[in-house]
Formats: sequence, C-alpha cells, structure tokens
Amino acid sequence: MTLAGKVAVVTGVTSPLGQAIALRLAAEGAAVAVTGHTPAKVEEVAGALEQAKARFMAEALDLTVPETVEAFFGRVAERLGSTDILVNGTAWRVRATFLETTYADWRNTFAGCVDSYFYCSLAAARQMVPRKWGRIVNIGSIVAEAYNAPFAAYTAAKGAVHSLTKAMACDLAPHGITVNVMAPGVIDSPYTRTNVSPEALAKRLERIPMGRLGTPEDCAAAVAKLVAPDMDYITGQLFFVDGGFLSAGVITR
Repeated sequence: MTLAGKVAVVTGVTSPLGQAIALRLAAEGAAVAVTGHTPAKVEEVAGALEQAKARFMAEALDLTVPETVEAFFGRVAERLGSTDILVNGTAWRVRATFLETTYADWRNTFAGCVDSYFYCSLAAARQMVPRKWGRIVNIGSIVAEAYNAPFAAYTAAKGAVHSLTKAMACDLAPHGITVNVMAPGVIDSPYTRTNVSPEALAKRLERIPMGRLGTPEDCAAAVAKLVAPDMDYITGQLFFVDGGFLSAGVITR
C-alpha cells in the first residue's frame, strides 16, 4: 500500500478506465475522491469503493465550470484532506471529421477534455504547493500522435492535453509536483466495441505487437506507478500504454 495517507482525486470515473484507476489507487491505500458527469455511474464506483473499504467521497459534477471545481476541491480538503494526487480523466468525444465539426462540437470537446483539466489541476496544485509535494497525471491518448478518423476535435484536444502537461511539469517542478501523461492505446471497453466495427478493430489488433487489446487495469497500473512516492524525478513525460501500437503502425479506419 504505497499510497497510504495520501488523498487522490480521480475525475472521469463514468468510464471503465476512470473506475479502474480509482479502485487501483484505493487498493494502494489512498483516500479517493471521485467525480463524473453521470450520477448512476458515480454511484456505481462509490459502491465498489465502499465494498473495498476505502475512504472516499463521490459526487456527480460538471467540471467545465471553474466555480464548481473550486468548491469540489474545497470539500475534498474538508472531508479527506488536502489533495496529494490528481488524475484528470474527463473526456468528451464527437464523431465528426474536421469539415463536419460544428462550433458547438469544438467548444464542448475542449471544455470537457482540456478546460476541465486546467481547472482541476489549478485547484489541486494550490493545495499541493504549500506542502511541496504532488502528483498529477493527465489522461492523454495515442490519437494525439496518430489521427483516429473521424474524431477531429478529440484528436486536437488530446494534443492540447499533451502540450499542457509539459508546461505544467516545468512550472510545477520547483514545488515538488510531477506532471505526466498516461496515454492509452486501443482499450477493450464497451465504448470501443460500440464505436469501432469488428473489421476495424481486427485491423488495429493486427498492429499491436503484444497481440491483444489493452484493458482499463493495464492503464490503472501505469497510473499507480506514476503517482508513487519514489517517482519524484520523472515529469513532463508521455507514457503510452498501447502494447507497442505506435511503434508498429498507424490507426486505420
């Protein structure tokens, strides 16, 4: 239990990935505050954390509103303690090529995938700075490096997350805070099975040297390593949990 005594905030727990990360950090001993935009999913994660006998709090929130974010982190500090670890996992995807993307699509995607990361990171960092210690992990994606048609806005937003991470890492390093990206590859999830045809999924699988799709637990294991107390000299890095996909080829339709 390497994270005993630490307080972790995990956003985007409405996805299997976010759920797996929250449960893994709790298993490592952290008190966990979780949030997502779907109340039923947040309650599901809360139930799993309760069953695991973890210290936790769970709220369904819209993290695209700065005031909401600031108030949430205030409640975390009151109920669990100051934030030591933040995992930004909120996501918003719109299935549209560049020419099909509307102004609303673009704004909503960046609000969910970039703005929320900025708001949460700022709120968390303000609690970390006085104690000269902290870990922030932003959930990126391989699509920032290899375009996944037809998700133009999402691809751009994840590219912004990767760049934002590097800026945060440099600015927060003097305060003992590390900031890294965990970028999943092709992950086996209900979303993938629903939005990628069996034929396209088979083509992607052919390009994965490890010979299988990733799992939410694979990603959670990587996050657990990145936030460990002894990872204090690794910052500003992009960690691709993709089974070697990017080294082997590109995303195909």
